[in-house]
Amino acid sequence: MASFKNKRRDEIATASLLAQLKSSEVNENHHPGRETWQCAFAPDESYFAWSCGNRLVTLVPWNRCKSTLPHLSEVLARLVLPKPGTRASTDDTDDEGRKLLHKTITINCGSLVRSVAFGSTISDKKHLSSRAFWTHFSVSKDLVLATGLNNGRIRTWDIFTGNLILELMDHKSVVTHVAFAPNGSLVLASVSQDTTIKFWDLNDDGNMFKTLKMNGKAVYSCAWSPDSQIITTVGMCTSVYVWDTSTFILKLRLTGHKHHVVACEFSPDSCLIATASWDTQVFLWDAHTGKKLRCFGHLFPPPRLIYASGANGTWIRGLSFSPDGSHIATVADDGYMRFWDILSEDDPVAVGTVEEALCCTYSPSGRVLAVGTREGKVSFWQAAMSVKPLLYLCRLVIRRQTPPETVENLLIPKRLTNYLLYRELE
Repeated sequence: MASFKNKRRDEIATASLLAQLKSSEVNENHHPGRETWQCAFAPDESYFAWSCGNRLVTLVPWNRCKSTLPHLSEVLARLVLPKPGTRASTDDTDDEGRKLLHKTITINCGSLVRSVAFGSTISDKKHLSSRAFWTHFSVSKDLVLATGLNNGRIRTWDIFTGNLILELMDHKSVVTHVAFAPNGSLVLASVSQDTTIKFWDLNDDGNMFKTLKMNGKAVYSCAWSPDSQIITTVGMCTSVYVWDTSTFILKLRLTGHKHHVVACEFSPDSCLIATASWDTQVFLWDAHTGKKLRCFGHLFPPPRLIYASGANGTWIRGLSFSPDGSHIATVADDGYMRFWDILSEDDPVAVGTVEEALCCTYSPSGRVLAVGTREGKVSFWQAAMSVKPLLYLCRLVIRRQTPPETVENLLIPKRLTNYLLYRELE
């Protein structure tokens, strides 16, 4: 069995490791409870949230790091990460002793943290934006952090003080993933091993206003489309469920994977869905027709159907779509982090070595990929990037504003229509 389709490992570019974060409690031996199940960047890149194990989440002021990428290791090394038992660090001054608005904060969430997400009251669609307010709980900031916990609860936090805002209680088992709607509404979606998908309105005291079920089995992950019109859920089955968020009716059920589907994400124009499965494959789908467009394999030859549902040493653990929509990053049990160009499914364009990786996420700028591991560490990698032609950039802009049925009726050459509908991927 091989990890790459046509090339040897030494024939593929090696991704550049920029820096690594680890808490003072992490050692080289894995102990349950120290995993970094998820990490997240704030939409404005002001903070990076790191689930560093032992019930802790550390908020790193990414605004102090993103402008010094060539020296990222030195910048991060100056950030003091507190030991368990303390809530906030005193690292609130710069090198000249001036007071900083953003500082490193570590929050004890009270239970093992399985998921983290930032919610913002600011949206790219300004007419959808609303400022956060609660009848009984008030916070005057534009950013909120949500943590999904092992005990089935969700806690939301003021990221500037580390204070608890709301505790949401309705799930009966581990909250495996949380995600805020990107439109600034502070609607939170959560999925759980209790087989449910729940929707909460943080502008209404955290009211839980809708519950969905996929197939009566554990749900692992969910993803909002950037336009917030649909949400995708995946879990302990081989299908991908796509829901209309205005009616909460199932829009599409995508089939093709041969093992549990563990991660999903949308392209920035809401047109494509990427899904990752333990069957060692990532599929790229048309979000509106449900047609499978690409398959990015991580094991060759791929497991046959009779073996696909078993352990294969290459289970894919996480994926992330680049903010420009041109690349997908994945991490898998074979110890590789891969960058894929969506136009080529043969081999990744760059590879890095990360043992025991569990999750990955792009920074909003697309310049950095963060990868979390079972040892409670996070490594930062220089993301694979390329200069895209004007035609590609125009497609992103047009498709953000134009539904597929309207594209079909545009008075433009058929070739351009096919390009706008991503038919070159078929």
